[in-house]
Amino acid sequence: MEQEEMKRLLKITLEIVEKKNEADVTDIYKAAGITAVEANAFIVLAEEKDLAEVVEIDMCCGADYIIKGLTEKGLELLKE
Repeated sequence: MEQEEMKRLLKITLEIVEKKNEADVTDIYKAAGITAVEANAFIVLAEEKDLAEVVEIDMCCGADYIIKGLTEKGLELLKE
């Protein structure tokens, strides 16, 4: 994922978290105009790069992810 797209999605996610205290795949894909698969991939990548505080909820047939906020590293990326 390109850095500009990551920054765009982080900004959208931050806005959602500020309103709802968390953001899930559905919140992100609806607000960003991307697919659920793309939103899920963004969340996983943001966690791997330590840009977001992600909670993984194990479900019977997979996992669901919720972003509780951005890390200092994620907030710094938005300032660049």
